[in-house]
Amino acid sequence: MGIKGSEQFAVTLLETSDIGGTSATTSYVSMEKFDRAFAYAEIGTWDSGDDLDTFKFLQATDSSGTNSKDLTTSGSGSNYDSDNPVDADGNWVIGDIRAEDLDTDNGFTHIALTVAEGGNSGTDNVTAFIIRHDPKYPAKEMNGAASTGAQVYVTTKS
Repeated sequence: MGIKGSEQFAVTLLETSDIGGTSATTSYVSMEKFDRAFAYAEIGTWDSGDDLDTFKFLQATDSSGTNSKDLTTSGSGSNYDSDNPVDADGNWVIGDIRAEDLDTDNGFTHIALTVAEGGNSGTDNVTAFIIRHDPKYPAKEMNGAASTGAQVYVTTKS
């Protein structure tokens, strides 16, 4: 019998965005039911003179991003080393975190991913997502309750 992904993972998407000269951030999602998360960002159409300057996890005390602060860092010699950035169509970055990395002593329970490109020489498209996994208590519909026409789960067997 295998496991169902919908009972083990929750996915948060950052819709493809042109981040030339700006940034984009996923929604803040709770880590309270999960032990781990990873994020993936892939460059799409990208101006050859630009770099992905920022790829970092943020942490906050709620889903509104209250008290948001860095969980990982971007910069020279940081978690995401901007001295060696991804900078071409099809390049990607993966980041991993654990729930225990959050500042839970001060009430930090939520994470988000932010990506940025400081210049603006042309189109700089990026698509990204976060997958929270290793649930503390596996359950049905980890991504949220099914809702007709809005949140739908599909399987080959009942």
